[in-house]
Amino acid sequence: MHNDDGINGAGGGADGHPQDRPPVPHTVIEGRYELLEPIGSGGMGEVWKAHDRRLRRFVAVKGLLDRRAMTPDTQKAAMQRARREAEALAKIEHQNVVTVHDQIETADQVWIVMKLLEGRSLADLLSRDGVLGVPRAADIGLQMAQGLRAVHEASVLHRDVKPGNVLVRDGGQVVLVDFGIATFEGADRVTRYGGVIGTPPYLAPELFVPATHGPTSASDLWALGVTLYEMVEGRLPFGGNEVWEVQANIQQSPEPVLRYAGPLGPVIQGLLATDPDGRLDAATAEAMLREVLADPGTPTPTRAAAPAHPPTARPTPPAGPSSGAVPSGSVPSGPAPSGPVQSGAVPSGPSSPAPREGRGRFRGWKVAAAAACVVLLAGGGWIVSRGDSGGERDDASGQQGAGSAGGDAEQAWEQWKSARKRLTIGAKEDQPGLSFYNEDTGVWSGFDVDIAYALAGKLGYDKAQVDFYGVTTANRASKLKNGEVDLVVASYSMTPAREKRDGIKFVGPYYKAGSSLLVRKNSAKYDLDEAVDVKRNHVEVCTARDSTYADKLQEDGYTTGKWQPDTYKECVERLLDKHSSVYAVASDDVLLAGYARNDPAHLKLLPSGAGTEPYGVAMRKDDPLLQSKVCSGLQEILAGKEWSEMYMKDLSPLTGRKTAPSRPELRPCST
Repeated sequence: MHNDDGINGAGGGADGHPQDRPPVPHTVIEGRYELLEPIGSGGMGEVWKAHDRRLRRFVAVKGLLDRRAMTPDTQKAAMQRARREAEALAKIEHQNVVTVHDQIETADQVWIVMKLLEGRSLADLLSRDGVLGVPRAADIGLQMAQGLRAVHEASVLHRDVKPGNVLVRDGGQVVLVDFGIATFEGADRVTRYGGVIGTPPYLAPELFVPATHGPTSASDLWALGVTLYEMVEGRLPFGGNEVWEVQANIQQSPEPVLRYAGPLGPVIQGLLATDPDGRLDAATAEAMLREVLADPGTPTPTRAAAPAHPPTARPTPPAGPSSGAVPSGSVPSGPAPSGPVQSGAVPSGPSSPAPREGRGRFRGWKVAAAAACVVLLAGGGWIVSRGDSGGERDDASGQQGAGSAGGDAEQAWEQWKSARKRLTIGAKEDQPGLSFYNEDTGVWSGFDVDIAYALAGKLGYDKAQVDFYGVTTANRASKLKNGEVDLVVASYSMTPAREKRDGIKFVGPYYKAGSSLLVRKNSAKYDLDEAVDVKRNHVEVCTARDSTYADKLQEDGYTTGKWQPDTYKECVERLLDKHSSVYAVASDDVLLAGYARNDPAHLKLLPSGAGTEPYGVAMRKDDPLLQSKVCSGLQEILAGKEWSEMYMKDLSPLTGRKTAPSRPELRPCST
């Protein structure tokens, strides 16, 4: 189970009553559930990881009562209410809702015992990736709607639907969690202190109208709409930290601009209807989301439309003054065009019948989705990310394109380039010397960046036509397959296993790195001067999730933590934290050398170990034309003076070499 909110503090509450004091570790509830450690807290109550002594399994235990809002006079009524809520939650059996195993009542608390789930919250995913592709957002939204329908059919309201309370497991399963403030329809909408229950940016507008009866199932569906918007647009539809700010923004701009939603637009608009009676219900939202995933009759954008660069993309500053013209296929800086679709854009069809009741106005949503998709495509605002295929492409993108060009490779390449006026390259933002993005100046630098620029030049793009996009070890493969980047040059270790697992193709190597460990320079507890010291002392080693070191460390006998972060920068931050259990970071020697050089007072690089990590340029495996051009371009770079000059400029200060090493030997290119 995962929650992203803080833990309620220990000690007496506002009134100093015993019930205000939360339990402590190793408290045993009803002689069965031993509380081990707090793992989160929602709007009310505490959540603990616990051990079920009877069935010998780990579970999540949550108290439903807000200890701060209880007094001796209100305790009896609060206990009765929490008891009814626990009974209702226990009856919900659905794959998209956390499973409740048991209900326990103590003298001053009602507990629910739930299945302990491992995974990442949707909030974590959005924090890492910024935005999600339309198909993935639709899939997550569909599972959320299914879970909410099961909850509502049990006459329960979640009341705090938001990314932090949505768990996304490794297999793709989505689970609604944190029912700490769940309740029944028609319940009071404020706490004892007069504050609104829930998280402000996700609260429906009707909760603030005095004449209404409080939260309903429609309120949860509003929060689903906010979450869907946040997934595809990369921001909240109605900003503000305080309740009044959010509500003022809803009143001033009730229809937030949709730039990247594509066919999800009608779903989001239906869920964000300010009138709860006109808002989509869970069943209708499910049906619409299924249609978005099935995509029947929706125009599929071809590769001729450049992929939209979400708000998190980092464009490279142009080398010279801009003409002000927007290149064909690039993303407009303003909102998507509105108004009637130009003649011939969409085949005319029968008009949808006039709505006859409440939500009937959404029956024509398929036509609206198709029209919205074409309008957005006209502005280059959206492109479908399609599983492992990397998106639909026109003939100029692959083998068919070469054939249609009559075997003329140059003509086929010009067709490929005409479909992409700009080249988007994925690179890491936080690796000094290799690839680094300076947020103050907006400038990218490092060996990987220079390789990428040189390679772009061989492909016929100048620096002003190159956009760099920040990627991590964990998400670079998905960014390629989703069509968000054309190439990845990000210290990507090229192995056959990765090509098969990630569904990509490597060209390279353009560099070979050794393996090493970064440690604290002056550790009061351990003397760590060689790799064997790290292993012998069983200190915790951190590495990036999905890196080649993630599995290798355990195989080699090192001690690793249960959870690994997405970036090496996070590992280094843990290493520098004196309260952290991390004492070493494992990665490539040249990568770690950049961190050591930036903080020589606190960090020390250990001697390199055995083996090398060959860095490759990664691309989608279904684009042999691009593979061929990248291969010939990289061959030219390795054969000339460019490679040695880039090494001496970027890597020599890290490695200490006075001359460039021998160039890596390019592997044979095959498609």
